[in-house]
Amino acid sequence: MENREQLQAAEHTATFERLSLPSDAEMLRVLHNNELEALHFVLGLSDDYPNIQNWYLQKVVPGLRDGTRFLLPIYRDEGLVGLGIAKNDGFERKICTVRVSPRHFGRGLGLRVFDGLLKWLDDDQPTLTISANKLPAFERIFDWYRFKITGTERDVYVPGRAELGYNGAILQPNLASESNSSTDYKNFVIAAEKSFG
Repeated sequence: MENREQLQAAEHTATFERLSLPSDAEMLRVLHNNELEALHFVLGLSDDYPNIQNWYLQKVVPGLRDGTRFLLPIYRDEGLVGLGIAKNDGFERKICTVRVSPRHFGRGLGLRVFDGLLKWLDDDQPTLTISANKLPAFERIFDWYRFKITGTERDVYVPGRAELGYNGAILQPNLASESNSSTDYKNFVIAAEKSFG
C-alpha cells in the first residue's frame, strides 16, 4: 500500500511540474486528491485533445464543486484504470470524456463508465463528441446505446482531424449520415473528409 501511495505522490508531482501556467499551478494546490489523480490519468491518455489540462482545471474542477459536473473513476488493484466526466448544467447534458487505460480495453469498463454517466445525467441520449480516429474503440458502445451521429467538424482540437457529434451535438449537421448508425462511421468520415476537402 505504501508503494502505491508513493507512486501516486510522484505522479502528482510530475503532473504539477508539467503545468506551466501560474493559474494552473495555483489551481493544483487546491485540488482534492481524487481531482488531481483524475487530471493525471486524463493527461496520460489525451493526445487527441491538446490543452486538456486547461479545460479540466478551468471547467471540470469548478463544475465538480458546484455540482454541474460528475467524475466517475474506476479502480482496480493497480489504481485508477478508467474515468468518465459528464456535464449537466441545466442547459446541456453531455458526456465530456471517457478514458480507459489501454491495458484494460475490452473488459467492459467503458460500458460501465457510460452506464454510470447516463444514470447521473438521467438521459439516455446525451450529447457527446469524439475524434473520428477514436470511433472504432467506441463503436460497439455507441451501437448498444443507439447513439446517432448528428454532425461533424474538422480542426476542432487537432488540425486536419474530424470530430464527430452525437445525439444533437452542435457541429456541422449537414454532414450527418443518412442511417445515423455508428456502424457506418467509415463512410461518414470519408464523406466528412471530402466535404472539408
